[in-house]
Amino acid sequence: GGAQEYLGVKPDLATFGKGMANGYPISAVAGRADVMKLMEEIFFSFTYGGEALSLAAALATMTKLQKEPVLKTIAARGTQLLEGAAALIEKHGASSLLGVAGHPSWSFLVIKDSPKYTSFHTKTLFLQELFARGFLAIGTHNMSYAHTETDVAGLLKAYDEIFPILKSANADGSLEKLLYTEPLEPLFKLR
Repeated sequence: GGAQEYLGVKPDLATFGKGMANGYPISAVAGRADVMKLMEEIFFSFTYGGEALSLAAALATMTKLQKEPVLKTIAARGTQLLEGAAALIEKHGASSLLGVAGHPSWSFLVIKDSPKYTSFHTKTLFLQELFARGFLAIGTHNMSYAHTETDVAGLLKAYDEIFPILKSANADGSLEKLLYTEPLEPLFKLR
């Protein structure tokens, strides 16, 4: 159902992408019969028109979505992560520096500027500490059906260790001394 199901909207046309094939390249257009009938008058072609692997992946993905509690599980794990991260931010008194946002299936750890450092400085330290604990992430939580409660608990344990480091380094001005590398810089800058 995608966003239209989540938001309770019945669109004239809806598009679906690679999520319906678990990441394989595919897209679909669906809609009301009268609107879809107009597609018969349009010539369209695409690069992977004869490629069948993505169709098999889409069939397998949609079958699994119907037979197993995929979306319910993703929502539960994502909620566990969002609520856990928010509780840790509160526990460590770091709400002026950190926050969480997004939907349980795809949420974000928000890193804010502080009086002494930009969010890029703090994010560099965050990533350094996260990587050191065995997590390859950038602060987004892209949940999948494969994530377990143990996985989420492990990430929250790492956050519980990292958040006080970030808070302290921002408060006492020691952040740059803790970095093993130059701070991140924004990819795009205003001239």
